Amino acid sequence: MDTLPGDKKDAKIVQSTISRFACRILVDRVDGNKARIYAAGFDSSRNIFLGEKATKWQDNVEIDGLTTNGVLIMHPKGDFCGGNADCGQWRETSVGGDVFSLRECRSAQQKGQQIYDETNVLQDGTLIDLCGATLLWRSAEGLRHSPTKKDLEKLVDEINAGRPQCPVGLNTLVIPRKVSLGDHVNQPYVYLNCGHVQGQHGWGQDKNTNARRCPMCLEVGPVVTLCMGVEPAFYVDSGPPTYAFNPCGHMATEKTVKYWANVDIPHGTNGFQSVCPFCATPLVGSPGYIKLIFQDNLD
Repeated sequence: MDTLPGDKKDAKIVQSTISRFACRILVDRVDGNKARIYAAGFDSSRNIFLGEKATKWQDNVEIDGLTTNGVLIMHPKGDFCGGNADCGQWRETSVGGDVFSLRECRSAQQKGQQIYDETNVLQDGTLIDLCGATLLWRSAEGLRHSPTKKDLEKLVDEINAGRPQCPVGLNTLVIPRKVSLGDHVNQPYVYLNCGHVQGQHGWGQDKNTNARRCPMCLEVGPVVTLCMGVEPAFYVDSGPPTYAFNPCGHMATEKTVKYWANVDIPHGTNGFQSVCPFCATPLVGSPGYIKLIFQDNLD
């Protein structure tokens, strides 16, 4: 399925833009930790399937090529789940597994320059873009060092145990583990320009826009519901969830939020955009996230 941004509860299922022959991943039978990605797959006749407009060339006696819209990969720099990783550069892999720089646009006929010192071996945290869906590759070893879903739920419980309060309604806020169909009375909201976390109230609301004036610092800006991002594979460390993405309001650790805010996901024929990994919503503004300010531990 294509990657759809935002809330998918009411999304209509449409035909995917991704070819079933987009890529193939081969895992070494001896070293199970070594997996390589190649462009294109096999058709029913067990032949490599490439479209008529796909770029092909002959290197000595070998035939190589690229899929029409390309199979792009991005290896992280550093240990993905060590909290110190940086995003790398996007590359394109060929049918034979060679690595190239990006073409001028997604489906250009001229291939990029071959990068000889980079490989198609997938690393923990490698991103794979198939022009319609972006996949994250996690290794078993990397996941062993990542927080579990139970760990993330425990972090939510610790924040809720501090009994954060709304300074206007004076009611206790409860951070949900997932977005519910209807907002409950204790649903927290975050002011995206200042980071103050409050409850639902009508104070300072502009009748003509969705902007509100924060009663704590008087900053005017948009407000969004706050919820925990509970997909462990996206986390690069195990710290407290003190930051949230703008504009969707998904909470995560500081290093996780800052890492994904600096990752540009391919978009369209030659564009890139940073997105929230939990819902694929494009990030707004710079830096694309906000530090959360709770009013808690009052008693």
